[in-house]
Amino acid sequence: MAKPLKILVVEDQFVEANHLRLMLKKAGHSVMGMARSVQDAKYYIAQEKPELVLLDVFLSGKQTGIDLAEILREDNIPFIYLSANSNEDVLSKAKLTHPQGFLVKPFREKDLLVAIEIAEYHQQHGIESSIRKELLFQKQLKAIITKSGTWDDRVLNIITALQSLISFDLVMAVFYMENKLSSRVLGYARTGLHEYQRIGIEELQNITALKQSEITDLRNKSKVETEATFYNGSDFIKICDKTPIKKMIATSMNMKSNLMLPVPLSISENGGLYLSFFSRQEDNYNKNHLTLCERLQEPLIFAIENLISHDKKLDNKNTSAENSVNSKNIKNSGFESIVGKSPVLLKIFDHILQVATADTTVLITGESGTGKESIAHSIKELSNRKNQPFIKINCSALPPSLVESELFGHEKGSFTGAAERRIGKFEQADNGTLFLDEIGDMPLEMQAKLLRAIQEKEIERVGGNVSIKVNVRIIAATNCNLEKEVADGRFRLDLYYRLNVFPIQLPPLRERKEDIGLLARHFIAVYSSKTGKNVTEIAESALKSLLAYQWPGNIRELENLIERSILLAKTDTIEHIPLPAFDEVKINNKSNEWYFKTIQENEREHIINVLEKCNGRIRGTGGASEILGLPPTTLASRMQKLGIKRSHF
Repeated sequence: MAKPLKILVVEDQFVEANHLRLMLKKAGHSVMGMARSVQDAKYYIAQEKPELVLLDVFLSGKQTGIDLAEILREDNIPFIYLSANSNEDVLSKAKLTHPQGFLVKPFREKDLLVAIEIAEYHQQHGIESSIRKELLFQKQLKAIITKSGTWDDRVLNIITALQSLISFDLVMAVFYMENKLSSRVLGYARTGLHEYQRIGIEELQNITALKQSEITDLRNKSKVETEATFYNGSDFIKICDKTPIKKMIATSMNMKSNLMLPVPLSISENGGLYLSFFSRQEDNYNKNHLTLCERLQEPLIFAIENLISHDKKLDNKNTSAENSVNSKNIKNSGFESIVGKSPVLLKIFDHILQVATADTTVLITGESGTGKESIAHSIKELSNRKNQPFIKINCSALPPSLVESELFGHEKGSFTGAAERRIGKFEQADNGTLFLDEIGDMPLEMQAKLLRAIQEKEIERVGGNVSIKVNVRIIAATNCNLEKEVADGRFRLDLYYRLNVFPIQLPPLRERKEDIGLLARHFIAVYSSKTGKNVTEIAESALKSLLAYQWPGNIRELENLIERSILLAKTDTIEHIPLPAFDEVKINNKSNEWYFKTIQENEREHIINVLEKCNGRIRGTGGASEILGLPPTTLASRMQKLGIKRSHF
């Protein structure tokens, strides 16, 4: 059972609120109040901060539970949504507020208590993770102070350490000493996992096509914020109109949000170092970053003042500073199987580095072929379980009758054909990592047993009666929209929240086109070696066709096309990529022109039509596999090859 908590119930129906109060008191929790509206809830929160809030989505008054959720997030109070309406729209809006759980009415007492346990786990993990990262940052700062090197090198080391706490694509360091703007311009643009391009005055001139005097003039006209603040979207556009230097950076480098972290220095009465973080994402920063900046100020002040004491000549452009290395390139250990340097991929790298060393459950989502297994493998390689087993299971490739045996094993004679005892995936992964691929296709009846195994860290073999303790780190992956699966009753809500402790959303290839060239050349090197053909290049026209294509099959499709292109190539250069035509052609039913569909198009359309008739059900009596006369695993393979996703039916 979860530890006793002080809980606030926000529910406008008295009978339901009172029923919740009785269930909570029976479980040992204390109910500090029952609020019918957001206004009532604010009163209770102000009087005595609750440890958890049970929050109905629809309340008395104009404001909803989702409005109150924003306040709870700011105060770092965990909350669980309660709602009779579990449609996809409500779930999507609720998800944006990052709740610790979501219960659909009516629910059982057991569902409520499990949800509270999961919420406590989420909250505790979040706090522990933040503390762990900040302690590591402080340890790195102390190491930086003791190391020798140029000022630029040491600033870069600080920037690198900050990356795990504050996500950015560019950071500019602005120096003020005795209210005077330093002539030194120093910044770093992120170009890879541990790669940064130094941005000095010369680099700014090249990027913006402005003279040094013009850049200096823009800097002098720009007021530097002396308090931590952030700007997203329209607010960023407004501040750029008021701050010429920000506008120059936003325009020339496509930046869309900004966070200011001032580091006032006691050694200078009116001065300090001001770090300005920029991101290409419109909503990269939030109020949590402001509280983080407050906590980071003291260790940063200590570090910067110690560095200054070792380098009194901040404005002296000596040779060693100007000729310092322009970028930092560290071997991407743990990321060998992932190719790319796009901003969205770099942010995923940051997430992996944050979660890898913990034992937190990770849920990887994304379209088929985006590389979910590679991400799971990187998490394992960077974890403390690196040298322990990494066991994989594809939930969609197994018949429902065999899933339990595969996961938990079975005893001899437990069912027909069980000629000997078999150890399941959980036991095989003991002390290591278990990767549950395509978790969205796990049969509903198995989901409760999986939840129990994750929650209680113990299993029972099929046909056995002995509980076996297992120490397993879970990484799950799916190309399904699990919120929709929950809303449609095909996936358990409690299991979803137990898996969704640390979500990583992989972008489709069409949203990271900067990586297509790198991926293509990577696959050329791989398959040229495998096939024994001397193909080393790709023509500009062929690369342009890759960039114009929409990639329904993502990285897996690109890999297959490059392999085929190498086999067809007659020289050392790929001149043409045999891109599929069926995905690009849109059929106009009103047109009088004849159009003949390819076999692939007909097959794809037929499978989608059958899936629509079966309400998306693949297995079982009346399922699509039975109607089509195909084994479920074969059908799943065909759907993957034809780019059929759940959103299509």
